Order: sequence, then C-alpha cells, then structure tokens
Amino acid sequence: MEPSQGSVAEVATTGRRYRSPNRILARTFRLGRDKWKDKHHVVQAKLEQTRQLAAERGAARDRWREDCAAAVERAEAAEKLAAQRLTELEQVRAQLAEQEAAAQKKMR
Repeated sequence: MEPSQGSVAEVATTGRRYRSPNRILARTFRLGRDKWKDKHHVVQAKLEQTRQLAAERGAARDRWREDCAAAVERAEAAEKLAAQRLTELEQVRAQLAEQEAAAQKKMR
C-alpha cells in the first residue's frame, strides 16, 4: 500500500513530507497551535477555578465543623449547669420541707 504523501524512500531522499508550500503549512500549523493553546488556557482556567472552589468549600466545611463542635460543647455545658441547678433546687426544697416540718412541730 502506497502512502498518500509519497513513498518512504522518496520522503527520505527529498526531505519533504507535504505537497503544500511551506508558507501555507507554516500558517496552518501556527493557527492549529494557537487554537490548541487557547483551548489549553481555557481548560487551565477552569481547573484553577475548580481548585479554588474546592479549597473554599473545604474551608467552609472546616468552619462548619468548628461551629458545630462549639455548639455541642455549649449544649453540654448548659445541660451540666441545668443538672447542677436542679440538684440545688431539690436540696433547697428538702431543706424548706424540713424547716416547715420543724415549724409545725413547734406549733403543736
């Protein structure tokens, strides 16, 4: 099977692989290269934007975790304080009941 650009021996001896003039080839190659570069720059910009968005989301997620942990700590502290105040209230009620019982015994 014969290549469309000429035989291998012919390409090797003449050094030309294309039949078009060099000025046309240079322009075509330059335009192809420029299109590829433009496409590459668009892809790179999109990749950088995606990386930045991922970093921002990671930071927001970390902030959310810290806020959640702080809220849990505050809730635990509030529950502990409520339990402490409840035991104090029960102790005061018991003392009050004892004082009322003692007062009733004195009145009898």
